[in-house]
Amino acid sequence: MKLTPGQAATALPVQNPRSAAVMMALLIALIALAASEMAGIRAIHGLGIGALPLSILLGMVLAALPLTERLRAREGAARVQQTAQKTLLQAGIVLFGFQLSLTDLAAVGWQALVADVLTIAVILPLGIWLGRKVLKLPLSLAVLLATGSAVCGAAAILATAPVLGRYLRDGESAEQQNQSVGLAVAAVALFGTLSVLLYPQVQSWLGLNAGVTGIYIGSTIHEVAQAVAATDALSTATQHNAVIVKLMRVVMLAPVLILLALWLQESGQAQAGRATARHKVSVPGFVLLFLAVVVINTLLPQLLSAEWLQTLRHLATLASALLLALAMAALGLNIRWAHLSDAGWKPVLLGAVLWLVLLLGGGLFFSLMQTLTLI
Repeated sequence: MKLTPGQAATALPVQNPRSAAVMMALLIALIALAASEMAGIRAIHGLGIGALPLSILLGMVLAALPLTERLRAREGAARVQQTAQKTLLQAGIVLFGFQLSLTDLAAVGWQALVADVLTIAVILPLGIWLGRKVLKLPLSLAVLLATGSAVCGAAAILATAPVLGRYLRDGESAEQQNQSVGLAVAAVALFGTLSVLLYPQVQSWLGLNAGVTGIYIGSTIHEVAQAVAATDALSTATQHNAVIVKLMRVVMLAPVLILLALWLQESGQAQAGRATARHKVSVPGFVLLFLAVVVINTLLPQLLSAEWLQTLRHLATLASALLLALAMAALGLNIRWAHLSDAGWKPVLLGAVLWLVLLLGGGLFFSLMQTLTLI
């Protein structure tokens, strides 16, 4: 029987799912590759813009094309996209643990640990409260913006999304939560880029010494790449300390996710039918694997030669960056510009307020600590 054009269009989503899956995989890979190449451009790299926000941005641009929309509607393509957005994301975060060592983290001193804990303890609840109670944002968007600002930018947002999807009951569909992830990543990328330009100016204005500057930038800036870029014109020791302190905040992502899951359950936000018994929230497996990899990476110098250790860490870093870029590209293809515009100015305002608290509030706090010779 010959199909009419309208019938053919309706039948399109179920035709040849294997070829649709291959096309979607190629599209996601091309987006991630293009983002990685763009992130290496001197002007872009100097602003601290990494491959992750670029991947989601390119994905969002392509998502607006009718051809991409038709591809997404196909069964095989949608399956590949969901796998990349979830499985590859979690694998990338686990491999990120090879960049972290408990030995390096301990070397920066207890002051850095206290600074990181204070940053998270202030920004996370403040962001959720402002977003939910003052700006009346969806809970998922408030949590994602707060977590991205408090912990480690886009990577924290991506890692938090599965926890929200599992425990959140706020009348939001999976599609709406995807839009929240896109908005949060965009806001964090915007203000993180401004941080690269302004942190050195604030440091100079407040007269912070090299040691304090490293802790200040590492404990308050959004992304690891931004910590590197913001300290590029400063001393090597300052940059090293900033990156280590920043990575220490990344390690805290695991307990933050566990606490978020507990809070969502205890506050009555857990989804009906999915809530576990009191105080028995199951910890996402990738969080435990992430912590395990950090511990393993700490022990590896005792087990491997320096050459093999360097090679392993280099390959793990490359694999982590690739997997996270692929996950971001898949997420970007799920974002709809119309939904972003519907969100209005409130998410940007929340991101701006949290950023200013980190930039100026953090700077003034560390200036006081330096004056009192407490750090």
